Amino acid sequence: MGSLARTHADDGDDPDLGKMTSLGLVAPFSDAKRLIVRKLGDETALKRARIHPLAVLVAQKIYAQGHGDKGALKWSPVSAVVDALDEAFYATFQNVEPCNKPVLLALDVSGSMAGSMIAGSCISAREGSAAMALITAATEPECEIVAFSAPAQGRYGGMHGGGEPGITRVSLSPRMRLADVVKRVSSILMGGTDCALPMLWAARNKLNVSGFITYTDSETWAGNIHPSQALCQYRNEFVGDAKAVVVGMTSNGFTLADPNDRGMLDVVGFDTSVPAVIADFVRE
Repeated sequence: MGSLARTHADDGDDPDLGKMTSLGLVAPFSDAKRLIVRKLGDETALKRARIHPLAVLVAQKIYAQGHGDKGALKWSPVSAVVDALDEAFYATFQNVEPCNKPVLLALDVSGSMAGSMIAGSCISAREGSAAMALITAATEPECEIVAFSAPAQGRYGGMHGGGEPGITRVSLSPRMRLADVVKRVSSILMGGTDCALPMLWAARNKLNVSGFITYTDSETWAGNIHPSQALCQYRNEFVGDAKAVVVGMTSNGFTLADPNDRGMLDVVGFDTSVPAVIADFVRE
């Protein structure tokens, strides 16, 4: 299954879906197409391979676009394979090991999220964060998902449904499709990026949260209170060992975490190994 998920066609010699399609091996009505679709639909094999949903999402997006991000290789995508990869994305949710702790997932909804592309992929920060929200909703028994956006031009961004300053609760069903999640998040009012808002909101609503996980792009601006201060205040009032992770999905470098605080983590950039790192950090 590992080779089937590799669609980042470059000029190397490794077999992958893009190269096999460009050579005509994978084509409509071909035996290779039927074999690939059957294997991608085998949930037992997907679980055994322990493929993370994000790896499948990247594979699906690259294969569907008909060319790799490196080299000159091009192909005409076979629709049945595109659809099988799409279904495999949802099927691999079973491979994700949950934190099994109360988690608040906060999504930056500023406009730059739609245009910022995660390095090495054809996925935007908006789509990547929406995918993680959907995966979290499907795998974590205790989670709350919010969109955050700081006040802009005299009014609060993210005032839909609940009216919390800068915060919109995002109700997601594990049965939702990713495109619907992206559409829902994209419809929320936008403002600045204040990464302290999730902690302030949780304290204001007296929520017991073990892990704050924030997804943004390269925007990590702090507002009237720094995120590390907001976390310390939250710990003093509610969960003493609460942890916080800020993921700058397209950032070249930033720092929000207090270097002396072992319960804070900055993640610069994003790939398929990041979710496991975050889960381990929150869990332990």
